[in-house]
Amino acid sequence: MRGGAVPEDLLPLLRAIFAQVRTFLLTEGRGHLETVRMNPRGDVSKAFDLEAEERILAALREGVAEPVRVLGEERGEVLTKPGRPAYTVIVDPVDGSENFARGNDCTAVSLAVLPPEDLRPEAALAGLVGNVYTGTIFEASRGGGARKSGRAAVPSAVARLGEALVAVDFNFRDKGTVSRVVPLLARARDLRRYGSAALELAGVASGGADGYVDVRGTLSPENYLAAALIVREAGGLVTDWDGNPLPPVRSLTQGQTIVAAGTARLHQALLEAVREGRTG
Repeated sequence: MRGGAVPEDLLPLLRAIFAQVRTFLLTEGRGHLETVRMNPRGDVSKAFDLEAEERILAALREGVAEPVRVLGEERGEVLTKPGRPAYTVIVDPVDGSENFARGNDCTAVSLAVLPPEDLRPEAALAGLVGNVYTGTIFEASRGGGARKSGRAAVPSAVARLGEALVAVDFNFRDKGTVSRVVPLLARARDLRRYGSAALELAGVASGGADGYVDVRGTLSPENYLAAALIVREAGGLVTDWDGNPLPPVRSLTQGQTIVAAGTARLHQALLEAVREGRTG
């Protein structure tokens, strides 16, 4: 289906794709840990990354009659069939690859479906973030609310930064930018880093974290698009570090800052702490 409507079969399709990829990763994928190349972003691709993405492409070819434009972390842009695409699907086959390679259980599959020619985050039709090890599924459709493993996702009501548990990414390639999170370290009740941006951000939708901050400026769309939809549909807020809406996807190499929270007051407090870290 073309246009802005959200077909009812999108989320069932995403769930089926996640189930296939999860089964592969927890069986064959455990033995495919070798590095095979660099992906379009310049990051290491391991064999399980490429094979998981290939399973997603195969499932979209089989499960969607029309062509689908896929933007994937490992292969870049792929069209499943010749012709004008019905959707754009933005894919991170293994978010938290390092965790998976080391046997740590915070690893996700992230799938976001958008109209073929409208790549604004707010135009996303459906999104799913699935935890590979636990099977927990965060999902949402535009205007249809958000769910965690079948139940309505409800963000926390925490409004004060001093009471907040905040997920934050510390993996700064430029170590000089670590100062950006110092005010958060001083003011938040506690901080968490799990090694999967998709799961960290999606967790805000259900109160797993009160807020999420990524101020590195390197987060790419496949990591956050599905999770951002899930947080918004749960009633939370997701912006860049200036409080602006996230920009349209231009490529999977664009870098992004993100500040998210379950309440407007906490979101504002996070923005203020981040602003101080940038200018202090």
